[in-house]
Amino acid sequence: MRSIIAVVVLFSLLSCKGYNYVLKSDDYNAKFELANKLYDDGKYERCVALYEQVYQRSSKSGQGEISYYRLGKACYAVEDWYLASYYLGSFQTKFPYSQHVEETMFLGALCTVQNSPEASLDQDETELALNDLQLFINRFPNSARVDTCNQVMNQLRFKLQTKEAMNVRLYSKTENYRAATVTAASFLENFPVSEYREEVSAILVRNYYLLTVNSVESKLEERIEKSIESYENFIAEFPNSSYLREFEGYPEKLQNLKNTSKN
Repeated sequence: MRSIIAVVVLFSLLSCKGYNYVLKSDDYNAKFELANKLYDDGKYERCVALYEQVYQRSSKSGQGEISYYRLGKACYAVEDWYLASYYLGSFQTKFPYSQHVEETMFLGALCTVQNSPEASLDQDETELALNDLQLFINRFPNSARVDTCNQVMNQLRFKLQTKEAMNVRLYSKTENYRAATVTAASFLENFPVSEYREEVSAILVRNYYLLTVNSVESKLEERIEKSIESYENFIAEFPNSSYLREFEGYPEKLQNLKNTSKN
């Protein structure tokens, strides 16, 4: 009976003065009822302000939990990734025993994924997304959502590989030989299996060679050894590579430099 009366009162309010009247009123049951109706009708942007008021008024109540949960879901629905990430990401802290913890933690991680920029930009958000997804897997290892997490994590890791490969290319293109060798060696260590591996390995060989032939005398012998090592490693790993034609003259030149340095 009370619920029927509440609905009647709600629609009376709406018929008189509408949404703004409920939003500014002190009737929090009316706010909650209207927010739910708007949410169910897919009017997510309009329900947010009402849910915020209900949560602020009674954060520890059942209405407060539903309001906070639907705040996150509403922001997610309208692709406000940062705000959705805030609500969904903090839901488990505010309501640790809720039935919605798994879902909100998963969706919160996906919000961070959405904030991950294209590969050419800074990848701090990508690292955060990987961390959030791994935290979800650690918390719910038997969840049906784990497969999705793993697929998304593979995509994010590839983005990180692409970013690092772009950095290696840039140093090589700008003839910063030392930085190119350092970043290329780091890439090969961090990503032992990568579709960029042959290209980055070739950049390592090329830039070690150029660093060596332009080296100061005090570092020449050490650089010759590293250049020869990178060349031999490349041949062993990629015996049929198209880059080998470019490197044909390297062994003879490096040996000549080595002989000269000993005299």
